[in-house]
Amino acid sequence: MESFGNFIVSHKKAIIFTYILMIILSIITSQFVDINYDLSTYLPKEINSIKGKELLEKEFGISGIGYILIKDKTFQDLDKIAKDLKSIQGIENIIWLGSAEDILKPEEFMDESIKKEFLNGNANLMQVQFSNSNDSRETVDAVEKIHLYIDDFGIIGGPASISHDLQKITSKEILYYSVIAFVIIFIVLFLSMESFIEPILFFIAIGVAIILNKGTNIIFPNVSFNTDSIASIIQLAVSMDYSIFLIHRYIEEKKYHENNDRAMVAAIGKTFTSVLSSSLTTVGGFLALIVMKYGIGKDIGLVLAKGVLFSLISVITLLPILVLLSDKWIEKYQHKIYLPRFAKSSHIIVKYHYVFLILAILIAIPSSLAQSQVKYYYANEKVIPKTFKSNVANTEIDKLFLNKNQLALMIPKGDKLKESELIRKLETVNGVVDIKGLYGMVDIEVPEEFLPLEVTENFQGENYSLININLNLPMEGASTKETLNNIKSILFNEYDEWYLTGESMIYADLEKITSQDFRNITIISTIVIGIIILLAFKSLIIPIILVSVIQLGIWINLAIPYMQGISLNFISFIIIGAIQLGATVDYAILYTARYLENIEQLDKKEAAIKTIKDTGRPILTSALILFTGTLSVYLITSMKNTAELTLLIGRGAIISFILVLVVLPSLLIIFNSLIKKTTSRLSREINN
Repeated sequence: MESFGNFIVSHKKAIIFTYILMIILSIITSQFVDINYDLSTYLPKEINSIKGKELLEKEFGISGIGYILIKDKTFQDLDKIAKDLKSIQGIENIIWLGSAEDILKPEEFMDESIKKEFLNGNANLMQVQFSNSNDSRETVDAVEKIHLYIDDFGIIGGPASISHDLQKITSKEILYYSVIAFVIIFIVLFLSMESFIEPILFFIAIGVAIILNKGTNIIFPNVSFNTDSIASIIQLAVSMDYSIFLIHRYIEEKKYHENNDRAMVAAIGKTFTSVLSSSLTTVGGFLALIVMKYGIGKDIGLVLAKGVLFSLISVITLLPILVLLSDKWIEKYQHKIYLPRFAKSSHIIVKYHYVFLILAILIAIPSSLAQSQVKYYYANEKVIPKTFKSNVANTEIDKLFLNKNQLALMIPKGDKLKESELIRKLETVNGVVDIKGLYGMVDIEVPEEFLPLEVTENFQGENYSLININLNLPMEGASTKETLNNIKSILFNEYDEWYLTGESMIYADLEKITSQDFRNITIISTIVIGIIILLAFKSLIIPIILVSVIQLGIWINLAIPYMQGISLNFISFIIIGAIQLGATVDYAILYTARYLENIEQLDKKEAAIKTIKDTGRPILTSALILFTGTLSVYLITSMKNTAELTLLIGRGAIISFILVLVVLPSLLIIFNSLIKKTTSRLSREINN
């Protein structure tokens, strides 16, 4: 590493110039990164509901769905409104009472089942069928235009409206919580560092890495809005400690070298292993998400892993140059460090290390059981606040027209009698309140050519018949799952080929696919990170100790929402283990690396005390950065899933910090002899 360090300090201008070019290029390319809001695209293409979704668009030109509620308007007014709305780009069709009934005839002569679908007193319902998916930019723009047109006399709900609000929230709030996170993290760095200049240099180094990461996202077809909304904050929070490790070592090495360049070369060499191990464990945790059957794991994992690698590269190449160029100002603008030194607490921790270990064991058992019972949800409507327009509209529509939970069933067309009988059987399923199919509405004896074109084209495609099924059930849950299973059971008995899609069906398939993801990610991340620690320390026992400590932290973290009786978004539940393990095992690595240095010269208890004093402050700083950075997102964002994930990450950082400083010393002291026998890194006899 000495030759690498020499190269860095000897080529300052060339390295800075290279970074400037990469920054400019990344800023340009980041403008062309496609943000994907359609989470269903991450489901495997072979799933029936996804095949149905694609077929619905291909055969019937239907993708996104919305519902408009309008009160106190005449049928003639509604007819004009429907025609005006249909002219909006991105809208495929408007279905309302006038689509199936003659609005000129008296209401009492209209079909009651059709009236029930679209009319309730003075309230009229219109179904909007969009040309593109609920989450596409075209549909979002169309929903925005609908708002402009109807806001004085109507409201719009449904999946497309939820997606519209979701995207507006995301784009609006990212800037707010990013700025506040940066400010709060700067305050933490100010409290923990000796100079006003050091935090600025840290932000420059990690900020450059964030820019490079966002720019290189162009290599992916798209990036999910979930990833895009939190990637920069998480990258900043999990990799800032690399900078802290380097600057702390540089300050130490300045005491033993004749000039700053030599001190920096030594600092790079001595921190490289710790920083590399820390970054690789974080990368390993993120890459473990790739094993998710649900493709968003790959999206989140690759973007965050790439970001951490950029942070590592920036810290060991750009930051040393920035520190050397700013050394005079670093020394000139110094101040008192306000974080504790752990002088007294280190003695207490080591003195009562058996007590703390027993407490940890007692906490581990119920925490392990509790975290396995956490409930989680999938529906997008639960992500945004109930006060937002789309949810307000959905609530009002549900009151008047039952639950607009619609499924789209496609079956091969041609057998009128079989289709008619299928509709009758589906109508008997508990939870099904309404079914619209061509041969549930008209007599099978009537030739198709005698039927109005606007009726047949809504239900008959080139190769398939469309049947719309309305459920009086929530988008997900036990009752919904039971109804879906009953519907599928009938379909299996009646048809060899069928496709059932809709939000509820997609959520059900999603639950089925992701049911094993949590366990798979936990196993893979544990193995990958354990191997990295094993290679870094050349020890068999140290990986087990370190991973066990952080795993306890994960159990405690996930046990809290169970005890609170709250459910988590499924993505947060699945990925938090890999993120917390990968991001906070760094604390354990830093502590253990310094402990192994101290144990060669001191008694094991004295080594533990000194290690707490040596590493307590930087570990606390790192944990506070991760905690405050994610907490700022949690406090500001209106998106429930983002708030949940960032709270879990921030809380996990504090839990891991406490366990590393309280439980890890106990384990290292107790297993001191075993560590000696299984760690080839120790060149000298470890004192007992």
